Amino acid sequence: MLNKGQIPLQEPIVSIGLVLPEDQQKSLTIQSSDSKKKKHILIQNGLLLIDSKPSPRIHLTQPTSDSFFTLYPVRAGRGFHWEKQITIQVLGEIEISILNGYLFVVNKIPLEQYLMCVATSEMSGECPSALLESQTIAARSWLLAADEQKHANLGIDACNDDCCQRYQGIGNLTDTAIKSSLATRGQVIIHQNAICDTRYSKSCGGVSENNDFVWKEKPKPYLRAILDSSEIEIPNLQSNEGFRNWIEQDSSCYCSPNTIPENELYRYLGHVDKSGSYFRWSVSYNQSELLKLINQKTKSSFDFIKSISPLKRGLSGRIIKIQIVGNIKGDEFKITLDSEYEIRRVLHPNFMFSSAFYIEESINTNSNINTITFHGAGWGHGVGLCQIGALGMALNDYTSTQILKHYFKSTELKRIYD
Repeated sequence: MLNKGQIPLQEPIVSIGLVLPEDQQKSLTIQSSDSKKKKHILIQNGLLLIDSKPSPRIHLTQPTSDSFFTLYPVRAGRGFHWEKQITIQVLGEIEISILNGYLFVVNKIPLEQYLMCVATSEMSGECPSALLESQTIAARSWLLAADEQKHANLGIDACNDDCCQRYQGIGNLTDTAIKSSLATRGQVIIHQNAICDTRYSKSCGGVSENNDFVWKEKPKPYLRAILDSSEIEIPNLQSNEGFRNWIEQDSSCYCSPNTIPENELYRYLGHVDKSGSYFRWSVSYNQSELLKLINQKTKSSFDFIKSISPLKRGLSGRIIKIQIVGNIKGDEFKITLDSEYEIRRVLHPNFMFSSAFYIEESINTNSNINTITFHGAGWGHGVGLCQIGALGMALNDYTSTQILKHYFKSTELKRIYD
């Protein structure tokens, strides 16, 4: 595993989880590009089988560096509204074992080969080179900073999905993506002689967010809220009225449809993303739908929901604390959700696009919610680089250096190995 705070002097080999125990998967098909024969991996009666033969651990290698493995099924979008099973093709080595009764599949691969695939998994290979370079440098920096280490208990550097960063193999690669990756080889974003923990999300919605507002961690000077435009001053979005007024205005920020029309956006998105309104969106429920959703997600037993009220917003207008008031057996009962993640998890059947929204309610004669609509901005947590905003900048001839300086203030680029 990579070590937090350590700057490598040469390209490392990284361990990426492709199938995790939480996927509860017991079968997998693998085929080498150098063979017509498919290998069938199966857990049966607690044993790991490869083509019906037991093996305590499976280690697969390729005869050449250009050979690849095809794996199916692999989960993409774990826990999100776009979740699906996909087929992926990966370079490097494959290790397969049983962990907690399920398959655990790890890809060991040189960092630069991995990163080449991340850029075209997060966004499309049709993106301009400045976007692909920016995405690659941000992905490299995030992984090498090793600040989060979300899967340290599994002994891997990252998983293949949105939990860490998307890695869907070589199937989406283009010549532009390969050239963009090679052009940035070994480059990272540095702040005070340390590699930056460079977060990113699909769309900030117009204003990005402070890292400490979204996650309970120390403030980082390069993960500060910014207005996603050439202007500097962020409007006051921390009041409900201020946020609503702003979200209803026309916007010329880099991630808005005024920069990239939404009917053209699909060309540039990763292939597991759904087409939709990334900049502005709405989700509505009636009382029955809302009641079922909240009771299921919070394991409560409300008889009805009376109100949902934001208690605290970040600089981007993202709600980081919200109160749900309802009635249980004649008594008023309140639940407080105090994180961006929990708000998004609870208020959507899968996962809310972002927590930057205002609420429009219609109330019935009993003072309970009849219908409720969440009018929102952006997709994702909104911290760091805005992928669609970076795309908008690239399409308007900004360089990768300019893009990264815009989203990660007080930083510099440095090549740490050739």
